[in-house]
Amino acid sequence: MSRSRVAGITAAVAAVVIAFAARKAAPPAGAGSFRGMQMTTADGGVSVDIAKCPTKRCLLTYVAPWCGYCRAGMPMIKELRSILRTQGMESWIVVGLDQDPAVKAYAREIGADALVDTAHAIEPGGVPHFFVVDNNGSILRHIAGLPPDPNQLIKFALKD
Repeated sequence: MSRSRVAGITAAVAAVVIAFAARKAAPPAGAGSFRGMQMTTADGGVSVDIAKCPTKRCLLTYVAPWCGYCRAGMPMIKELRSILRTQGMESWIVVGLDQDPAVKAYAREIGADALVDTAHAIEPGGVPHFFVVDNNGSILRHIAGLPPDPNQLIKFALKD
């Protein structure tokens, strides 16, 4: 391999590392808010203010099209939404961290009520990422990754 090719690859890797290092991590619980953030549904028909949770608390699940864990965990995430609704807690699934066509396509796969973050308004600091927010949009707690036991997510979401 030529020196110029190695230098080009090294520069590209360095740029990616710097870009990821510069990204803001998810805000600590109690310090962040989703106030003023509007997301549209996958079908583009509805704009949702994610700071206006219609229940006492909401679960916002952030996923990305390229995330294998997100895709593998989607049946569990959808089941979690159903369980939380029976407990009086609303939830949203937000798709982002990719180019607009991929974000919109994955959101449509999830369902018409999935929200798209094409403006990159949320920087979750890892996906999948689960945020519990109050009805003013304040982040109460958050966690990245899929736990091995779905009941852990239910307890995390419903915890007072």
